[in-house]
This record gives sequence, C-alpha cells and structure tokens, in this order.
Amino acid sequence: MSLAFQRLSLRVAQLSLQTLEMSMAAGVTIAARAPLLYSGARTASDAAEAQRMVFEKVEATIESNVAASMAMMTLWTRMAVGGVRGPTALAHGLADVASAAALPVRKRVRANARRLVRR
Repeated sequence: MSLAFQRLSLRVAQLSLQTLEMSMAAGVTIAARAPLLYSGARTASDAAEAQRMVFEKVEATIESNVAASMAMMTLWTRMAVGGVRGPTALAHGLADVASAAALPVRKRVRANARRLVRR
C-alpha cells in the first residue's frame, strides 16, 4: 500500500470520526431542545433558545457554503495548474472540501451540546 493511499485512508477515518462526534452532539442537542419544541416557548429564555435554533442553522449553512466554495475553488485552481495528479490527490482535495463544509456545523453542534448539557 502506497504512502499516499495510507494518508488518504487516515484522512477518511478522521472525517468519519468527526462525523460520528457531530452526530452524537446533535443527538444531545436535539434531546435537550425537544421539551422546548413540544411545550412551546413559555419563558423569555425559551423564546431566545427557539430563535437561536433557527438563526444558528442559517448562519452555519451560509458559513459552510462559503467554506466549501472556497475549498472547491482552491481545488479547481490546483487542478488547472497541474497540482492535482491522480485520483488520490483528487480524493484529498475533495476531503478538503468536505472538511471545510463540515467545520462550521461541527463547531456549533459541539458548542450547543456543551451549553445545553450545563443548562
């Protein structure tokens, strides 16, 4: 197995673990917010949390789109000037795009889970 392929395998494993971590944090966040969704916003802090749920998703979506677009433009530029040679290099570039897109969402989901568990 080549070194480049080993690096790619490690990269895929890291992305998988980050996705698992994000999924677990999302579950914690959903569980913490479910009572609010079912009972409605009864207090000012509940109303603020409900509003936060909506705005953070919009913000994370915009940030993810911008980050993925920038990473994709970088990949296209590297491809145009011959910096991407072969399928392994392309796969690394696409992993860069996936990582960039997931980072804003992962940050928010982890922060929400930590904050809501303390609540």
